[in-house]
Amino acid sequence: MAAGSDVIKFLTQRVVKYLDEPKSVRKERRITKKNEREPLLTYLFGVVPMGLRLVFRRKKKK
Repeated sequence: MAAGSDVIKFLTQRVVKYLDEPKSVRKERRITKKNEREPLLTYLFGVVPMGLRLVFRRKKKK
């Protein structure tokens, strides 16, 4: 059961590290992570929505 205690130790270290960080650093990290996230349609359905969007834009411009 050494593996179980290793997991608990790891999780405890992560929680303590998170709680020791200033609130401003946590908030900044959350904002940057949110900005780096890909669009919802691409995340859910892959590249297909983006391709369809490009096709329809070309048709609109013509």
